[in-house]
Amino acid sequence: MTENSNAFHPPYVVRFPFEKSLGLRYALIDVNGNLVREPNLLKVHNFTPNGKEGYITAAQDLNEKWGYLDQNGRWLIEPTLEDARIFGEEGMARFKKEGLWGYVDLNGEIKIQPQFEDALPFNAGLAAVRLHNGYAYIDCTGQVVIEGPFEGAGFFSPIGLAAVKKQGSSSCGIINTKGEMGIPPQFADVSMYTSDGIAPARKGKLWGLIDTQGEWIVQPTYSRIEEFNEDGLAFFSDYSDMMNIKKGYLNTNGDVVIEGMSISDQMVCGLAKQDVPYGGGIGFFDRTGTMVIPPQYAWADPFHKCGASVVLRKDKWGILTMDGQFREMPYLEPLTDHEGWVMGFYSGKGMAPFLIRKGEVVYVDAAGREVCRLRVEETGNPQEHLLQLFNAEGRIAWQNEGERDTFLVESPFLRKQPAQHFEDNQYWEGDLTAAAQALLDAEPRDFYPYDWYERDVYDLSEEDEDEIDEHKKRGAMEVLAGTYVSEEHYGHYPFLGEWERSAFEQYFSVIAERLSDSFGDPLPDASIMLRWGDNNLSKVWEVNGKYLVLEWFTQYGDGDFVHRLWLASGYREDLEYDEEDDEHEYGSNEEGTEENDKTFDLDQFERLVKAAQAHMDEEGHEEVLDLVFQMEELASDSTDVDVTHMSWIYDCKRHALYKLGRVEEALETCREAIAYISPRMLFNYRPEPRQTLRACHNMLAQELMEHATTKEECLTAWEHVKACFQAVEPNEGEAVFEYFYDTRALVLLKLSEFDPTEKAKAFAFLQRMQTIGSPYLRDEPRLAKTINSAEYQVFVKSSHEVDREYVQAPALETAMEAVTRYHKAYETFSQFNSQVEKEFGPILSLSFREDMIAKAEEELGFALPDALRQFMLVSGLVQEIYPELVPPMEIQGMFSLISDVWGVRREFEERLTQKELYWLEVHCQICGLSQMDDHSQEYMYFTPGKGFGTFIYTRDDWDKFEADVLRPLLAQEIPVETFDQMYSRKVTDQIKRMIEASRNSSAML
Repeated sequence: MTENSNAFHPPYVVRFPFEKSLGLRYALIDVNGNLVREPNLLKVHNFTPNGKEGYITAAQDLNEKWGYLDQNGRWLIEPTLEDARIFGEEGMARFKKEGLWGYVDLNGEIKIQPQFEDALPFNAGLAAVRLHNGYAYIDCTGQVVIEGPFEGAGFFSPIGLAAVKKQGSSSCGIINTKGEMGIPPQFADVSMYTSDGIAPARKGKLWGLIDTQGEWIVQPTYSRIEEFNEDGLAFFSDYSDMMNIKKGYLNTNGDVVIEGMSISDQMVCGLAKQDVPYGGGIGFFDRTGTMVIPPQYAWADPFHKCGASVVLRKDKWGILTMDGQFREMPYLEPLTDHEGWVMGFYSGKGMAPFLIRKGEVVYVDAAGREVCRLRVEETGNPQEHLLQLFNAEGRIAWQNEGERDTFLVESPFLRKQPAQHFEDNQYWEGDLTAAAQALLDAEPRDFYPYDWYERDVYDLSEEDEDEIDEHKKRGAMEVLAGTYVSEEHYGHYPFLGEWERSAFEQYFSVIAERLSDSFGDPLPDASIMLRWGDNNLSKVWEVNGKYLVLEWFTQYGDGDFVHRLWLASGYREDLEYDEEDDEHEYGSNEEGTEENDKTFDLDQFERLVKAAQAHMDEEGHEEVLDLVFQMEELASDSTDVDVTHMSWIYDCKRHALYKLGRVEEALETCREAIAYISPRMLFNYRPEPRQTLRACHNMLAQELMEHATTKEECLTAWEHVKACFQAVEPNEGEAVFEYFYDTRALVLLKLSEFDPTEKAKAFAFLQRMQTIGSPYLRDEPRLAKTINSAEYQVFVKSSHEVDREYVQAPALETAMEAVTRYHKAYETFSQFNSQVEKEFGPILSLSFREDMIAKAEEELGFALPDALRQFMLVSGLVQEIYPELVPPMEIQGMFSLISDVWGVRREFEERLTQKELYWLEVHCQICGLSQMDDHSQEYMYFTPGKGFGTFIYTRDDWDKFEADVLRPLLAQEIPVETFDQMYSRKVTDQIKRMIEASRNSSAML
């Protein structure tokens, strides 16, 4: 360690990959790679200058306790704290000790003793803290200067204003440093004011900008406006038109400075990243909206405050600096964390790690200079590795001599090596002939070529019988290689599609050549596919009466994809599809194997779609129609095009035709789309077809409304409006409805011209639009004129008419009560999980054994409620999830009171009688329903007496469900008071009110 080695530069942070049982650790080094502190820290925050040519930061030691370090790695405050945060501009940082928060200064001295239940950072000399009765504000000495108490409190701005919520209020008002309420509570949310006196504020669901008087300088029309950054810009997003999503930055005048579809919400060093769509590359805008770094990068990290970013250009990794200079880095790829995300300059606090080779990592600074290297070497003993840290001069700065440790050997994640793709690397580096001959000599067995799953191909026990019948083969098979890229990773790293495809193309070609060297040329006319996917290639050799098949299988999902390389042998009739199945699935086979070759070319289709979208953005609608024609040809020549692909075609076509003024053709396209998509939507869960369906109904409704001359024509338009709303899935939420509010309002107004009794309904809906702050009331002149009319104003003041056309989701307050109802049970469950994990490791099922429960109860010191115990002992409710991440009552998305009532009413309206629907609604309100997964009709329910159970909504089961659950609840055969053992009195009272309401309504049934 060199004293004051970091006097003018804060230490860098280096990640040491200790084995999983020890976890990652961090060390501090200086700018030359020399050790400042050994790798005995679990976490390290950013260093802050202390004003004395030194630095200070918060760090966590190996005992998971926090303290504060100086630039030489010495503890200024020993690690005895429960939590410690970074320093703000006021030179104060928050820390937590014995459950209470206090503040420390830049000298590492406790300035305000821990005494608050919660604490926010200082800003403008004041900080919000929570006392026993609510939030108040303190000064830098810890004295309360604004007592409140407040339900919520924001940061004070440089001009001395802060947003607060009074207790019992859901609206924000603005106070000054004296605690005086200058702007009464009226906003749903307010961010911090700028020095110019401008703040983002939310009214209903939409954001705008207000001044210091609370007046709107930009009306609330944006889906989101973030806080203004140090460059005086605020990031905004606008989802009011899903066909034209807008993102960008506003200045304090409300002017749009930067705008695009894919602007990053991070602006660092005055630069914001934009992904230029449709293969255009990634570039960077400056604070004036000028693209100062052209879009020539395939991938880029946001800039770090050190002035550099990790980027990919033409398959070469490098460092991009603020002046636009690209420095190629001669390494495999940037180092990724355990989840596959590039660590970049943020991980090393100004250094970026790159992988040199397996097990060796180099850290470089913003100029691309090597600062240090980490190397893991195997010693011959699998329980011992040698880890060495080399400084910039190549000398050893640290190594684990004398310690028996194992370390994680870092491997490529983005550009995987053959050893990571192949099940056995001998398939690639060795002689494949022996493996192929073994398959040919093997006794025939049933096998199943799994697509998405990596399973034993001879184990057919876990697959559905229909799937087995369709894809089962007989012979022998080996999975040579495989890869899976998730939706998250493919979306973040779009280049992975081409990289993985190119790798498997090479594998297929090379292995085919090797097999040809051993078994002769493949059969020229044979085309055998073990399983059909989105893209398939196969080669077939005939060897002593048997067929040897090499297949490259590709399957695309909802944003993810797999590649598989299979080698199989068997007799031809055992490997091919039956002729009957072949005709059923792929059409007749009269032309030999030509029909099988007509697999949908997804890559070509996606290229055409991207090109069409690019022309749509540039108003090149004739070009769009040309591309649509090519898409239609591609689809007509394919045997496996699905409804998602067709929805894209219909959407592009109707939009282009409409923009070209060919309205009748556009409407006819809408009708064709509705006729094609509607019958295919029952079991399709992808969003694109529903979006297209809604857009088509919306366009038809608008055109019919505009030209309606009779009430009947208006009612036809109204049917299309209803169809828009009925094409919304429960999990898509209320926000999707708002995209069609203008059409709904205009149709209602048009209908009222022919039937005056409909006007109250139209006005009631307009009133609802005002409540949520709909931008259509400003952008659509006819709606703006209506809400400013005297007739409408009279209605608002005197009428109690309610918009009841559809069953709407229950109020948020009711849903929040449901959340409260589950809260304590979830806390108990979380405690239980943590104890079980300590004893048994990660839980892969919500099914437990008695001994696991007993062990957890012993550690917790109390017995679990019977309802939770009953639930835990039910086998196999949900597999392969981590329960601590998913509340047990939620099970992959609890729709409950938010959407189940209206969602189930619509989805099962043809299956259930009105009486059954009534009971279902009552049950939703009292018990809450949770869908077991996104693709089933099975729901889980909870009742105080019955505990947890599952139920499938069919007529066969309804009588039993009603008798066992619903009627006993409403008859109070199960005492409502049992809720008090687990839930709050507030919820109990709500349930009593619901039961009383249901009794009053029962006569109607």
